[in-house]
Amino acid sequence: MDHGWLLKCLGLFFETFVQEDLAILTGGVLAVNDTLPVIVVFLTLVAGFITGDIFIFGLGWGAHKIPWLYRKIYSEKVENAKAKIGKNLTSTLVLVRLVPGLLFPTYIACGFVGVSFGQFVITTLATGATYTAIFLTILIKIGEAFIPTFGHWIWIILFTTGLTTFTYRLIRQRRLAAMTADNAVVSVEENYVDEDQELYGMPSLKAISKRVAISEKIPPFIFYSPVAFRWLLMSIQYRSLLLPTVSNPLIEAGGLWGESKSRLMDQIGTDQREWVAPYSAVRITHGISEDEIMTSVKEAMASISSVFPVVVKPDIGWQGYGVRAIKNEEELKSYMLSYPRDTTLIIQQLVPWEGEAGVFYSRLPGEENGKIISLTLRYYPHVIGDGISTVSQLLHKNERTRFKLNFYRGRESFHKGLSEKKLNTIPQKGEVFRLAFIGSIRVGGLYRNGSEYITEALQKSFAAVGKSMPEFYFGRFDIKFKSIEKLMDGEDFLIFEVNGAGAEAIHVWDASTPIFKMYRELFRYQSLMFEISALNRRRGFKPMQIKEFYSFTRNYNNLISTYPPSE
Repeated sequence: MDHGWLLKCLGLFFETFVQEDLAILTGGVLAVNDTLPVIVVFLTLVAGFITGDIFIFGLGWGAHKIPWLYRKIYSEKVENAKAKIGKNLTSTLVLVRLVPGLLFPTYIACGFVGVSFGQFVITTLATGATYTAIFLTILIKIGEAFIPTFGHWIWIILFTTGLTTFTYRLIRQRRLAAMTADNAVVSVEENYVDEDQELYGMPSLKAISKRVAISEKIPPFIFYSPVAFRWLLMSIQYRSLLLPTVSNPLIEAGGLWGESKSRLMDQIGTDQREWVAPYSAVRITHGISEDEIMTSVKEAMASISSVFPVVVKPDIGWQGYGVRAIKNEEELKSYMLSYPRDTTLIIQQLVPWEGEAGVFYSRLPGEENGKIISLTLRYYPHVIGDGISTVSQLLHKNERTRFKLNFYRGRESFHKGLSEKKLNTIPQKGEVFRLAFIGSIRVGGLYRNGSEYITEALQKSFAAVGKSMPEFYFGRFDIKFKSIEKLMDGEDFLIFEVNGAGAEAIHVWDASTPIFKMYRELFRYQSLMFEISALNRRRGFKPMQIKEFYSFTRNYNNLISTYPPSE
């Protein structure tokens, strides 16, 4: 190895101490440009990671011996890491490699509690090598695919994205820390609701975890990387990258994303319409006046015999983006001013029931009846009044609301947040104060695995609904229900949205679900989706072509970014 190689290796080695992901990105550039062999890049990165890990471990070990070091590095995070290590060392060390902000305190705790040095080194070496191999391979493939088109600008784009993401996380962590410090006078209660508090129609939250699961803290592009990697493996097995676009042949892209919600709802048979919350779709064309828009919307409301309040939402949506409950004509006018033209809007009757759930349905092509394979209860984000604290103060009193603080304060894109008036409101003792209209986990909603509530009567009801929809085999019905008892009887529920193959069986986001079980479930549903799609291909349905799917996805992403904020 010449001196040029040596200097580059040393630079890469020490960059791992600064920021691991940027170091891997640098390694990818060096490998694609043939500046360093891939194996040299890989070994240098792994050597840097394990050296840094051992150093952090040593700090924890040394804290026992050196009082000033103990005071310097010991914290609540380290204490929490100690508890997790005691429960499961191996899975903890695997997870912290993926979750920003957890590696340092966890490795400190490993040294502090006297974890076997040999076991620590073997485990961190294995996780570091696997992590590096996967993401280095992805970066090299990206470089090989896009350099012919974008040239070396692709590396500038990736570097800028990585640096921006890192800076954003750092700033966000400091802001949250400052907010917590400013509100330190407010006592912390980790329960999401009072012990005797229940939401109308929903099972009590007493028996389930209200914490923020570690899976919620992992950035989506990292969390879903194993799912994406397995998708590639299954694509090889089934000889089609986009086979799931025929999972539901009569839905755009099978419903992976970008499907029309109104057209999907339209497919529910007339004999099953009693289970559908009344809705009407309105096309908002370019050049139409405000008066004409309001006339069209009022006509749509009249067609479903609905009055204010109503729900307005984009026909092509995602995770509640653009969804609002509109209380009067003034609010409707304000919403329509920012709604994009040449798009479709759904006006839907507001269902007054508090109970909400996601019902995942599946049917193999050729089967007489489908079945519910997942039921998830969805609790909207809220705080419980104590008669003393303002809403702003209550937000700091439990882990879930602190975690999504920026959403409630209107500091995140696509969500309005609470007004200053609402933030300064003092709810009465025991009062449930709703923080958002939508219950998505994106804004702090709490999901509970409801498999125990799936009954034969409920199965029969949704088997009939699913069967009434032509060529519908894999997707989720989002429903409102009057009470859990009535739902179990297959009664008093209304479907307010139908989602295609891209809808998750959201029970995996129950905070009590271990992360490895989450992946097992996600992989199981992924396998079923590919199986259904393969059967449909055998029946003559053809998957989308890559070029068509790319254009479809680009248009969808562009559309999502234009929606008014949800609330």
